[in-house]
Amino acid sequence: MKLNRFQVSSAFWACFIILLLTAGCSSLKSENEKLKEEITDINAENEKLKGELNTLKTENSKMHVRVAQLHLEIAALHNEIQNMQKDLELFKIQLKEGDKKNRKT
Repeated sequence: MKLNRFQVSSAFWACFIILLLTAGCSSLKSENEKLKEEITDINAENEKLKGELNTLKTENSKMHVRVAQLHLEIAALHNEIQNMQKDLELFKIQLKEGDKKNRKT
């Protein structure tokens, strides 16, 4: 059986395409492995960041409680200052009244 030019050319191009596909598949396998490794690394980093986020959330909750406590302490100190200012004003009035009595006598 004698092959004509078209058959030889077709066979050549078919072999060439098969070689390209084989090379492309091995390249894709290599790229696929690299991507799998990258995904594994990213997942590990993601888990680490989730842990850090949970730690920060816990600390944030504790800080909210602490801020509320400090607000209560500030309010108590503010009330104490107001009471002391009232006592001071009363004391000043008493001193003035005492000075007036001492001047009269």
